[in-house]
Amino acid sequence: MLKKFLSGIVFGAGFSIAALGIYTAWMLYVFPPLVYKSFTSEPVVTEGSAQFQPIIDTPNFHELSVDEKIDLATAIIVVKFEDGDNDHYKSVVEDILKKEEGVELYYNLGEVYEENTHYKMSDEFVPTRAIVFLQGNPATMRFSTTFNGDRIRGLGGISLALLKEKCNNN
Repeated sequence: MLKKFLSGIVFGAGFSIAALGIYTAWMLYVFPPLVYKSFTSEPVVTEGSAQFQPIIDTPNFHELSVDEKIDLATAIIVVKFEDGDNDHYKSVVEDILKKEEGVELYYNLGEVYEENTHYKMSDEFVPTRAIVFLQGNPATMRFSTTFNGDRIRGLGGISLALLKEKCNNN
């Protein structure tokens, strides 16, 4: 009887190890591509059928140079921070520096880009505007940086006038 019990334990241990191996292979090799595909595609409805169109996926967009960001962006907007409700700021679209032809941009001049973007802790809120780089179609936010005055420190200190000029040349 002890021999039969030990053989059952050996069988159960072998079965458990095999099941764990299959589960590990599934989690490492099969599951991640499925998840990645669902996060890097968006539904596109054409004539009653849903298809998936890949989103432009530029890893480390924040590490690119200013010229590369301009080239890869399908739209670039400038937003300004204004007083909002309940001691918060809201950002309003002040200027559209770039918008590629055929790209759907959900924001127009003067429209609110974000409500309640920053909590007003004091009257010393330094950044008054932000540059927002958008990618894809419809254009979605990929990178933004705040600034005050004419120099954009988050883009290496480039002036807003030079950034506009570079956007117009593309």
